[in-house]
Amino acid sequence: MVPRRLIVGAIIAATPALASGASLDASIGRELFERNWVSAPSSTKSNDGLGPLYNATSCGACHIRNPNAEFDETSVAPGTIVRIGNAKGAGDPIYGRQLQTRGVGGQTPEANPDITWTTTGTRRVASIKLFSQAYGPLASDTKISLRRSSSLFGIGLLAQIPDQEIRKRADPDDANHDGISGRAAQLGVGGKQQLGRFGWKAAQPSLAAQTSMAFFNDIGLSTEAHPEPWGDCTPTQSACRAAPHGAEKGEAEIPKSLVDLIVEYITSLPAPAPVDAKPSDVAQGQAVFNRIGCAVCHASLSLADGKTVAAYTDMLLHDMGPGLNDGIAEGAAPPGEWRTAPLWDLGNNVKITGLLHDGRAASVSEAIQWHDGEAAQVRLRFNGLTLAEKDALIAFVSRL
Repeated sequence: MVPRRLIVGAIIAATPALASGASLDASIGRELFERNWVSAPSSTKSNDGLGPLYNATSCGACHIRNPNAEFDETSVAPGTIVRIGNAKGAGDPIYGRQLQTRGVGGQTPEANPDITWTTTGTRRVASIKLFSQAYGPLASDTKISLRRSSSLFGIGLLAQIPDQEIRKRADPDDANHDGISGRAAQLGVGGKQQLGRFGWKAAQPSLAAQTSMAFFNDIGLSTEAHPEPWGDCTPTQSACRAAPHGAEKGEAEIPKSLVDLIVEYITSLPAPAPVDAKPSDVAQGQAVFNRIGCAVCHASLSLADGKTVAAYTDMLLHDMGPGLNDGIAEGAAPPGEWRTAPLWDLGNNVKITGLLHDGRAASVSEAIQWHDGEAAQVRLRFNGLTLAEKDALIAFVSRL
């Protein structure tokens, strides 16, 4: 088997002309991001190790950013997966933390999910039925929920925001009595406390950690952070654990050097460019946005050099009420809490994947109607606006 340390050299040799302005590492990282991994053993040793059970063959297969896409309210957005777990933060004892819907040759996928949407009033929810459950029933306390892939543009800036800039906005006991009690996602990692930043529930402290988790859950590839070569397969899934893997014992299928290259690539992705609009239109919508309280959570943060990151997120966890409580705890977040989603690139997100963690909201207005818990008063203020004020606010966030 070709040592994994030689993969980088092979990719450099195969990488076409660099994108304009991109570093060599970022260009190689993009090649890895788009690379389709295959099952082991393979004659191409530099890209085998897929699965044995998995959801996608590449990072790019989930993070699709087609500007010409049109959101289909009757289907599920590309890159959507089925998350499984319980209120204590554990995965299912048989199926793990994520439903694997595909398998390499000789392996049986975990299940075939049938996902339909039901609309009641202005609220749309997913109904998920699992057919062909290959390894028996889920545990009685296991819940299932959808997670859509997020936009990666500007994510490198979110990684650079100082911890203190995020922590200073936390108000877990609502000391200022504004109804908002955001919490910093405090994670125990390797015996140390780290601030959670990435993922829908801020369960990962860094882009390297988030990338490693995606390899593990989505593609079934091992990294230093997740050395199990069988990915999310549990001990019950003995055939998966016994299948061939893409690295020698004790080695990671995706070594740290490759994880770092992918992080270099996604870090290089620029922040979304705001859609052009008249300054007066932007000012009007932003004034309404600020006045009804959206900016308390959807805030602009500062880098160490004082530059503003206008992602419109405080990076904190907030209780969003029973309607968005999917029964699954993750990282430091109980089932009903979610990290404030950045609003930049919202216009593209609503076109491609829908809004909120599972894509249930097909418009900004629909997403606002799901805001409950700490955000209930903001929703009520929005509903009390004039039609012109609502249109101005929606136009403002749709241009971010």
